[in-house]
Amino acid sequence: MKINIIGRGNVATHLVKAFQGKVEIFQVNPHSLENLNPEVDITLISVSDSAIAEVVAKLPPLSGIVAHTSGSTPISIFEGKVKERYGVFYPLQTFSKNKKLEYNKIPFYIEGSDKETAQKLFNAASLISSNVRMADSEQRKRLHIASVLSCNFVNHLWALSDTYLAEGGLDFNDLIPLLSETMNKVKTLRPKEAQTGPAVRGDRNIIESHLSQLENKQDLRNIYAILSDSILRMYWK
Repeated sequence: MKINIIGRGNVATHLVKAFQGKVEIFQVNPHSLENLNPEVDITLISVSDSAIAEVVAKLPPLSGIVAHTSGSTPISIFEGKVKERYGVFYPLQTFSKNKKLEYNKIPFYIEGSDKETAQKLFNAASLISSNVRMADSEQRKRLHIASVLSCNFVNHLWALSDTYLAEGGLDFNDLIPLLSETMNKVKTLRPKEAQTGPAVRGDRNIIESHLSQLENKQDLRNIYAILSDSILRMYWK
C-alpha cells in the first residue's frame, strides 16, 4: 500500500511514525504539495480544519482515495471538488510531536463516500490500530465536542490549578496521584457514578467558602461557580 500524508503538524507527524514500515509513505508539504505521488492508494490530508478546503482545491487528479483526518469537518467538504473516492480517517487522540503513543490503542473513526471506499480506509487504519470503527460526520462532530470538553478543557483546568498552586508555593505534581485515581475510576465506573467533591454532596458551605477565597481571581471564580452549579443541577435537580 502507498499513502500520501499531506501535512507537517502533530497528527501528520504521528501518522508517518505509525505507518512506518507498514506501507510506503510520501510525506507532502501542504503548501507546495512537494513530494505528492499521484499514484497512491490513499492520500490523507492532515492539516488544520481551516486549511483543508485550500489543500483540496490545489490537489491534482489522483488515482486513489482522498481523505482528511478532522473530527469536526464533514465529509461533504469533498463533494463537487474531488472526482476520486473520498472519506474521513479520524484518529481520536491528543497529539504532541515528541510524545510517544501506543498507536494500536488509538480509536480511528472512518467514513467513506461509498462502502468500498470506507472498507479500504478501514483496512488501512487496521494496519496501525486494533480499535477502528465507522462514524458519520454528525457522530464525529459529537465525538470532537466531547473530546474538547473532556480533554482540552480538563487540561486547561490543570493549567489553572498549576498556576494557582504555584502562587501559594505549592506543587502541581502533588495532585498527580489524585488525577491518576480519577482516571482509573472511570475505567470501571460511568463518570456520573465516579463524581466526588462538595457539589455532588450538596455542600454549599464549602462551595461558598471556596468562592470567597477566589474573590480576587475572577476568571477562576467564575469557572468554579459555573462547574459547581452544573454538578449541583445534575445531582440535586
